[in-house]
Amino acid sequence: MQFQPIDLYLLSPELSLVVMALVVMAVDLFVKSRRVIAGVSLVGLLISAGFTISLALTHTGTQKAFSNMLIVDTYALFFKLIFLVIAAVMALTSYEYVGKYVKATGEFYALLLFSTVGMMFMASTTELITIYIALELTSIPLYVMAGMLRHDERSAEAAVKYVLLGAMSSAILLYGFALLYGLTGTTDLAGIAASFSKIAQGNMVVIVANILILAGFGFKISAVPFHMWAPDIYEGAPTPATAFFSVGSKAAGFAALIRVFMFGGLNVVDVSTTVIAFSIVAVLTMTLGNLVAAVQSNVKRMMAYSSIAQAGYILVGFIGSFATNRPEGNSSVLFFILVYVITNLGAFAGIIALANLTGGERIEDFRGLWQRSPSLSLGTALCLLSLAGIPPMAGFWSKVFLFSAAWSLGQSWLVIVALLNSVVSLVYYGRIIKVMFFDKPVKEDRLVPTMGLSTALLLTTVALIVITFVAQVFLNVASPAASILLAR
Repeated sequence: MQFQPIDLYLLSPELSLVVMALVVMAVDLFVKSRRVIAGVSLVGLLISAGFTISLALTHTGTQKAFSNMLIVDTYALFFKLIFLVIAAVMALTSYEYVGKYVKATGEFYALLLFSTVGMMFMASTTELITIYIALELTSIPLYVMAGMLRHDERSAEAAVKYVLLGAMSSAILLYGFALLYGLTGTTDLAGIAASFSKIAQGNMVVIVANILILAGFGFKISAVPFHMWAPDIYEGAPTPATAFFSVGSKAAGFAALIRVFMFGGLNVVDVSTTVIAFSIVAVLTMTLGNLVAAVQSNVKRMMAYSSIAQAGYILVGFIGSFATNRPEGNSSVLFFILVYVITNLGAFAGIIALANLTGGERIEDFRGLWQRSPSLSLGTALCLLSLAGIPPMAGFWSKVFLFSAAWSLGQSWLVIVALLNSVVSLVYYGRIIKVMFFDKPVKEDRLVPTMGLSTALLLTTVALIVITFVAQVFLNVASPAASILLAR
């Protein structure tokens, strides 16, 4: 491996975050101050974001380092900023919850930072072995976070299920990678794409590899039938960890999946079989997620099935680009992921605030929330309306862009299924809003969310409002990131 000094600069966002995660561990060992630990974590995220923005401003095109194992392009930088935003919002929303329920403050924040590093690597590598290592760096801290409610049997159960199912999905993914290496003799995605020009159409090894890779990443994005882990783990894990799973893990899974399938040219040898497999998964994911979410009484389980349904929508946009080798679908996918991340973080900020104030996580615990905490209920309702795709919220525009792109790329029947599922989603999102604003409150008191949660909810709500009015601008920002995937 030939090392260049510039390589360290290209690695600076991840490297700085690893250093700050180690600093968090040291501070926890000697200081034992939750406020200091959370502050150091936020500083680390800001430093990493500074390096990421610096790379975006000073480097154009595609930069490679460490023998092509690290790649810095607009696609990677786009996702890195999303992951850093997720981690920063989680650091704010988890502050009171961790002190009240988890107790292990240093461990929680260090795991949050290490998992974020893994997510950043998942978006910024085009080499199969490095992708797998990044996936494990992302997942192992999440396994631990799921079981951090040490006196709660549901949390222990969630951690065990997450470990077992995660190990199985990693093995399936690795087997798919191994088939690609055995067929092409390289683990570099660009090399794999070049090798496919010499392979006959309909090669069964490629088809099997595609399906295995879809199954492996399907676990990370909680797509049906690889979704079975999500509801129990979302319900049993600490609520801030659940929020992190729902956006961070899913966004990282899609970042790697899209990179592998598009940049690796896996649609060159046989596109029809893989498109059929993706389409079946997308329809099952949307339909099961929405139908089962509509009958949930626990809000965390409802959000779990909601996130499953959202993964189905994202697949609809990706399938169009995969089938036609055009960037429009992936541009709308990136914009949809951005809006989904912000919206879901805001919704979970409201859920965490309610859990902190009342100890309840059932939908009925939201009764009369408007009278008890107007600001909390308004922010949460706006986020739920965006998730449902109600105009003129940002979530409406993300669906308009996604479904329009998919329709123009020949996936009209998938768009119709997605629209019908969007109607179903109004049932459970609307039920929470109805309970908050029209039911009598459980108690006649006032609920005041903490500063961290209030700040997180305010930031996400303001971001949604801004995106609502300049949605096209953000879509234009996502377009170069999507187009880079076709430049092999």
